[in-house]
Amino acid sequence: IQFPVHSRGWRQLGFIGDPFAELDLGLFTDSDFAGDRSDMKGASGVLLALHGRRTFPRCVVSKKQSCVSHSSVEAELVACNTGLRQEGLPALDLWESILGRSVKLCLFQDTQATARIIATGKAPTLRHAKRAHQVCIAWLHDAIIGNSVDITDCDVGCMAADIFTKH
Repeated sequence: IQFPVHSRGWRQLGFIGDPFAELDLGLFTDSDFAGDRSDMKGASGVLLALHGRRTFPRCVVSKKQSCVSHSSVEAELVACNTGLRQEGLPALDLWESILGRSVKLCLFQDTQATARIIATGKAPTLRHAKRAHQVCIAWLHDAIIGNSVDITDCDVGCMAADIFTKH
């Protein structure tokens, strides 16, 4: 399958070299804690890829967070929420329809504390996140448990979404 990406002066083509039976989705989410020095707001970076031996990026997002986070874990939760809600879960439905089978979404996290909070659904010190960021930790937990989503530890040097959070 060939996926063209167009812009005014540039064109990029991507190819999938793996059999459809070997493809799953990989979602990389990362954040930049207080990266914008003018207002101390962070940035969320998301990369969604068809994941196989020959990974193909399907979607990227770089978005400034709506308010200031108090910790890097809080900023990571905001980025994870953005990635799952806007890209990851909708892509599951799309690719299950295209491939005609159930597809697994692998959520790559480079912060173990964030992965643990999502896995347990509990973070008493972050109970303000729902009001401040509109991020519900219980929803993140339920989205992981209720769908074909695996949280995978990702080395910081291999975080593909890192490039979308830096200036």
